[in-house]
Amino acid sequence: MKKFLLIALGIALILTLLTGVTFSYMTAEAENPSNTISTGSLQIITEPQPFMKISGLTPGGVAQEAAVNIFASTPTKFFYKIRAVRQTGTSTKLWNALMVEIKDDVTGETWTGKLNGLETTWFARQNGVESGEDGLGHLIRFKVWIPQEADVDAQTTATAEFRFDAEQWRPATS
Repeated sequence: MKKFLLIALGIALILTLLTGVTFSYMTAEAENPSNTISTGSLQIITEPQPFMKISGLTPGGVAQEAAVNIFASTPTKFFYKIRAVRQTGTSTKLWNALMVEIKDDVTGETWTGKLNGLETTWFARQNGVESGEDGLGHLIRFKVWIPQEADVDAQTTATAEFRFDAEQWRPATS
């Protein structure tokens, strides 16, 4: 019986050596370094530029309108506010007299006041402005007039730079 066990053990050892060569176990390792994940940016655009060329205003005369579209170049929602900055060479009397009404055509939100104090609150804060694709954004209408009682010089000019500040829209958490 010992002989039989030794022969069986020898055969098992020989089979193990033979199959160990063909059933080998392999491992490998690879690295893929320096992968980067970063945040994007919010870039808003207004079209057309410039959007306001109004002439012939008179105190108490008819208000004139201009419109601009605001949108983002990335597919994100945002809300915005607008302020005016007086440019060099602008008539002080006219700058101080001009009235402006701003209306977001989508939300219906409006701001009315003097151009020299134009700094709106946030527009589209409730649902944001959809952007990132053609045809999206918000049309903003500006109505400009000179009140009847204003003291302005004839044929003067006011030039303003309109600054649009935006923040990414986030839903309100409850």
